[in-house]
Amino acid sequence: MNYYQKGIENHMDDIDHAILSELARDGRISMAELGKQLDIAPSTVFKRIEKLKTSGVIEGFTISINPDYFAESLISFLTITVSPDDKEDVASFLANHDCVLELYETLEPSDFMVKVVVSSITNLKNDILIPLSRYAGVKEIKPFITVKRIKEQNWSVRRYD
Repeated sequence: MNYYQKGIENHMDDIDHAILSELARDGRISMAELGKQLDIAPSTVFKRIEKLKTSGVIEGFTISINPDYFAESLISFLTITVSPDDKEDVASFLANHDCVLELYETLEPSDFMVKVVVSSITNLKNDILIPLSRYAGVKEIKPFITVKRIKEQNWSVRRYD
């Protein structure tokens, strides 16, 4: 088991949490600026970030794109109920589809929660809903079409003491 896996809270200190919080807020912040905000040397910030990366706490760095600037901007969430025999195949289909942004296995009442981005409802139907319905074990697909993004955040770093 990785140093930071399962029980991470016991091994991370306030500085690690502060670094993660600032990086979650602004992934482009410089080591110097982060060091200044936390009152530690930039080299310490670098070492801590490297430790968080190698331990698997930080999986990567990315940008956040405003979907309103692109044609493919219809965001939909799907809940999918699947028989146990088809779960793996459905998960694989979804995980390998370019329009799937997020995929989670869930507990009741459905088996999967999926976030997709498509250019239209027709594309949602043709690219996702129809192919999914071809799996014999897919019992139910409930799409939720969004109309307005109010808040989207990549992650929140909170302590649960």
